[in-house]
Amino acid sequence: MGNLVELLSSFVSPSLNSVLIVASVGLLAWYYLEDKVAYWSKRGVPNVPASKCIAQTLTFLAGRKTMNEIFKEQYQLLEGQKYGGTFQGLYPSILVRDPAMIKEWLVKSFSSFHDRAPEPDENVDKLAGNLFQLTGDRWRTVRHKMSPAFSSAKLKIMYETLKDCAEECNAHLEARCASKGETEIDIKDFVSNYTMDVIGACAMGIKCNAVRDPENCEMKKVVKEMFAVGWRSILFQLLEMIHPKLPELLRIVPRQPAVEQFLMTITKNAMEMKTKAGQSTRKDFLQILMNISSSESDVTRDSNEDLSVLEGGVVHEGPIFTENIIAGVVTSFLFAGLEPVSAITTFCLYELVRHPEMQERLFQEIQSARKESCGEIKYEDLKKLRYLDQVVNETFRKYPVASILARNCTENVQISGESVVVEKGVKVFISTYALHRDPTFFPDPDKFDPERFSEENVDKIIPGSYLPFGDGPRFCIAQRLALMDVKTMVITLVSGYTLHTCSKTVDHIEMDPKAFTLNPKGSVWLRLKKRI
Repeated sequence: MGNLVELLSSFVSPSLNSVLIVASVGLLAWYYLEDKVAYWSKRGVPNVPASKCIAQTLTFLAGRKTMNEIFKEQYQLLEGQKYGGTFQGLYPSILVRDPAMIKEWLVKSFSSFHDRAPEPDENVDKLAGNLFQLTGDRWRTVRHKMSPAFSSAKLKIMYETLKDCAEECNAHLEARCASKGETEIDIKDFVSNYTMDVIGACAMGIKCNAVRDPENCEMKKVVKEMFAVGWRSILFQLLEMIHPKLPELLRIVPRQPAVEQFLMTITKNAMEMKTKAGQSTRKDFLQILMNISSSESDVTRDSNEDLSVLEGGVVHEGPIFTENIIAGVVTSFLFAGLEPVSAITTFCLYELVRHPEMQERLFQEIQSARKESCGEIKYEDLKKLRYLDQVVNETFRKYPVASILARNCTENVQISGESVVVEKGVKVFISTYALHRDPTFFPDPDKFDPERFSEENVDKIIPGSYLPFGDGPRFCIAQRLALMDVKTMVITLVSGYTLHTCSKTVDHIEMDPKAFTLNPKGSVWLRLKKRI
């Protein structure tokens, strides 16, 4: 056979050989691409064409559209369908629109959709050992061991830390209001500084001083870099479009190496300081993780905790919290607790400025609770602030910061009542941004209306249509802490100040197309007037 090929080659010129090779490669590439882009059509699944999906992604990478707008466009293109095929680059994915189907896949069929992404290589990304990226039994084990860190007892302790940070904010504002009784402030930046102080104290037991001295807060600078969309994050996403594992093979991570090094170093230094100091009475998140790691945790599990997180897998006993895992978990705490929480707080305060009657009603509710509780709002009192709940829930409805939920199909799944099979490896997307703004589920969706969540109306919300923290075993583990964080700042500002527009207040908040989460573009200016 080899002699035959050699003989035939002798009759073909080198230039013709090159043409044949190029033509063969081109033909194979065409067949490959044709098979990829026709993936959903061949299966009879309604879909958004691959060419449109790729074009939309490029507009996001170019900074012209937010990813939320793109998913909303795809959601609308699939109107009338329970789900539809889409593409990440050339790889097939599914966008689910039907609340019942969402509930089914996130909760009942969790064992088939239990991962968010393929298992990361922690040799490439040292911070990948966190609840966002871990998969399978490793995720299940870390989640199981971390759950007690968010028990009611621990949250009650953290609430005191939140109040201390809020009081420092109040002192800062009082100083600014001292001469005129009011001040204009970029509330987005101010709330971000407050949240940075909260995260530093609750996560690692360190004082960031972001409110007092924002210009010299190193942690804030590094976390800002972590959220920035630079060439690395763009390259990472482009490579993922070609193949999900390509960034890992090329050892590309979406953040600057200096950011990773800083976070690894600060976590290591904090751990060493705590170890030298001996058993600490502080209950910051890092200390709790260190206690868990050494099997010395004194935490107890809430009696009503959802143990479905353990279903279908193995929870390994013994310490698994390596230094890298702890650093990864703390980093995910920073990622989830800073920009998303500060953004939702900013949106909430902006809406209260736009609706002074809601602001006044909330003020009266807070004052009433204070009178019943000797002048202060205790941890137990937060549950009594029903209208505050409504306002915060409606803010999460209109501005869902966790605006896109993603799951990997981990085994072939036949869609209930259909012949369509979702193959292992296909990525599943749920656009909470589109769901929350779908008039089918929330009439007049652009209207800010806390009455949607009143006692009379809340039961009318269709299960699976409101997902501010996800659903199922992979729902946000820090949900209650995030809500407590938002409420503490809102209580502090509404109690001490009336919130107004100023000459720099925008009529409509534009979203930042470069942000990973739903986040205001630029500053959000308000006027705060001291209550007498």
